[in-house]
Amino acid sequence: MGLSLLVGSLSTGPVVEAASNTPTLSVVSSATSKSSLSIGAKKTTQAKPAVKKSAPVVHTINALPAIKLSGNSSVRLSEVNLLAQDEGSIVTYTLSFNNGNSKSLDLTDYWTRVRSAGGSVYSAALKSTDAAKKSVAPGSTATLTYIVKVGRNVKISDLAFQIVKWDFSQPNYESSLGAFKIPASYLISTPAGQSKTFRINEAPVKMKVSQVTSYLSGDYNYVGVNVDLQNIGYKLFEDPKVKMVIKTAGGSSYPLTADSLGTDYRIQPQDTKKLNLMASIPKSIPLKNLELQIIQDDEATKLSLPLATLQLPAVKNQSITVKPYAEKVIVLPAGKIAASVKGAWVNQSYDDSDLAVQFAVRNVGTTTVTVPKYDFVLHTAGGNTIPFTVTGIDNMTLKPQEEKNIRMNITIPSNWVNNKLQLFVNIPQPTGDVPKDAAGQTPSSSKDPVFTYPVGVFALPEAKLLENTTGVEQFMQTNNGLVGLTLSNIQRLPWTDGDLVTAKVVIANRGNKTINLPDLAGQLTVDSAKLSADTKLVSTQSAGLLGIGMTTDLYIVGKVPSYLNFAQLQIALLEKSGDPASPTTSPWFQFTNFGVLPGLSTIKKDAAYQISTNGRKEEFKVLRTTVYPGSSSDIVYSEVEINNLEDHQIDLSQMVGFYKGSSGQSYRAKAIQIETPAGPKEKSIVAFWTKIPSKNSVSDMKLILGEGITDNKLTPVKGDPNGYINAAEMEVNFQPSVLKAGLKDIQLFPYTLNVNKLDVYLTASTTVNVDMNYTLSKNTSYNVGELGHKLVFELKDSTGRIFEKEVAPETDLKLSENGSFAYTVDDAIFDGMSYGAYSLSVYDVFQGQKVMLATQNAYYNTSRMYH
Repeated sequence: MGLSLLVGSLSTGPVVEAASNTPTLSVVSSATSKSSLSIGAKKTTQAKPAVKKSAPVVHTINALPAIKLSGNSSVRLSEVNLLAQDEGSIVTYTLSFNNGNSKSLDLTDYWTRVRSAGGSVYSAALKSTDAAKKSVAPGSTATLTYIVKVGRNVKISDLAFQIVKWDFSQPNYESSLGAFKIPASYLISTPAGQSKTFRINEAPVKMKVSQVTSYLSGDYNYVGVNVDLQNIGYKLFEDPKVKMVIKTAGGSSYPLTADSLGTDYRIQPQDTKKLNLMASIPKSIPLKNLELQIIQDDEATKLSLPLATLQLPAVKNQSITVKPYAEKVIVLPAGKIAASVKGAWVNQSYDDSDLAVQFAVRNVGTTTVTVPKYDFVLHTAGGNTIPFTVTGIDNMTLKPQEEKNIRMNITIPSNWVNNKLQLFVNIPQPTGDVPKDAAGQTPSSSKDPVFTYPVGVFALPEAKLLENTTGVEQFMQTNNGLVGLTLSNIQRLPWTDGDLVTAKVVIANRGNKTINLPDLAGQLTVDSAKLSADTKLVSTQSAGLLGIGMTTDLYIVGKVPSYLNFAQLQIALLEKSGDPASPTTSPWFQFTNFGVLPGLSTIKKDAAYQISTNGRKEEFKVLRTTVYPGSSSDIVYSEVEINNLEDHQIDLSQMVGFYKGSSGQSYRAKAIQIETPAGPKEKSIVAFWTKIPSKNSVSDMKLILGEGITDNKLTPVKGDPNGYINAAEMEVNFQPSVLKAGLKDIQLFPYTLNVNKLDVYLTASTTVNVDMNYTLSKNTSYNVGELGHKLVFELKDSTGRIFEKEVAPETDLKLSENGSFAYTVDDAIFDGMSYGAYSLSVYDVFQGQKVMLATQNAYYNTSRMYH
């Protein structure tokens, strides 16, 4: 039977009692039993003396007796740490082997394992840094640290740390020498106010917590921990990059972040470094019984291991807010700067407001300093936080006594304005260094929020309200001159994989000289969600120059799911700066729209729609729309007139069309238009067509028509549009096919066909000859490309047999006033036929589907059978 040591319950408190206060221990051993027997301390009944209450007694694991190994050698449990994680807890424990014998103690003769109160056995892994320790010299001590993974809810008091000696005389080759069991009343952490000596990367250090403060802001307490770290070794101690976390009484861990002087530090032997650390903890979490835990990533096991745990002293509430216009001195690694908030302005618009803050930094040292690229975050009294987007701080340097101003902009709800706003100036994260949480995870997989250390918390002064309106021209003074900006229209348009949202902004030069517009980008935000993936800024002119009184049109185009309803749309123009390949952006101007977006302009039947793009003014009119029926789907087809209103030749806009039903269904239409420039005042035809289910009604359909765009410009000739702008809903003029009785005035735009004479005659063989004299004319009022229509002559015999002949205008049928066309039909049914009737019909065929235009019934001509 193995040896087990059990320590009974004791009272707790800030005073550490001597080991004599420990309960009586009973030891029972057996060479064959695998179980261990624990006998607790016996209780005795005594009369309670009437004495004053003394301070409660705190017991640590130092009070646990050692387990004898052999002779004068023994082992003690000198350190236990537990790191709680979602998937389980990591326990590290250190065994101190003391060799009081006259010869070396062979550590390979011993092993350890951990057992739970429920009987589970956990394998212990030796820490990789201790793997080389094989023996203990006479009169010396060696420590070995082990790692164990246990369940999430397992407590240290549930575990027994067993000491095993390899004994090949036993059936299972081992003898249990005893086990350490820590009562629930014992502390495994260093009591508050005391120093903790331990090793980091084999370097001995002593750590003590000198102060813990708390500052409430919004929904979080910002808990500051001041630590004195002493190098008690004989070599230089460099920043080991360990993690430090605050562990709450509930077991949650919150990462601590150091200030700028608490990273990349060095400590000379016997010197002490003061570390200023801070963590943000939800205000709902009690700040009692907190602990400081030091954690290090172990490369061998890929685990985050707890190195030490210290109880924290009572938390003191302390304000760190800097009053408006007051300065705060910030110590840098190589100098000092004084920072202050000089003013705040707000541009209010409905429920949102654009807040601008002026932040000043001044070099109060004697040498030139580089200002860190701080992170600026707005905090509200209600606990909301929004980061500022700041430009101009990259590589900022200050000469002695030099001051520079940083203007930062942010959009916030209007009810936040002047609501005890605070500006947090946080230490920037080093490039490529992503903060990890207590479990060693990166933010992408971490459940802990990333926290950065605030070098200053500044109360904002009452913001000055700057009233602006939307929907009319607004003015802005730029470095180049005065400009006027007008939000002209907002449109929501159907697209193949969602809806497009487009906003047209007109910029006018209201100054007295030609100006060069900055390099701009566009941003759309719906209900506080930025449409960043596919948002484009489309300019209708390539040059950024704008003459006096001239205007230019910009379109911000984004994509939203077609099912998404939103109540607010923000349209922002952003100024780009820095590296053109990867520019940074800052707010330049912004508009806001609330409520349902306005519908598209509806163009009545036979009315024209005009697009006034600079240098490309065009007018559109739907001439006709028809339906080509099919077995399962119909083709809807429209011909639209485009009139070039310019006095010069232009490349026509590459048009995009969608057919829209009354119930909201939309169908992308294919466009067929000319690929050559259109002359001044010249009219052209563009055709649109799409397939719809045969069951759908087309009588109330409308054609949505707009200018195609490709990426950040208007779509060029033969280009493939990936969006469109300047759209309107056009009522279409449906013209049901009117079947003509006879073969006169057959319309196949732009052609008109008249069959002047038709002779279908039998030949006393298997063939029938079809001869016709025709007139084919073309409407030259329009510039028309190849629309893809064909004519089909259908010969139907009285027996029901049908024979078709497809012809192409201007190819098979030439333009002519007195043209001839003939073809032959060959079939066995005509063999021996001496008389009979037929019908000849003419069809318009488009994309494989056809509409009958005209038909004529007659008898076969038999007069030629005998010649």
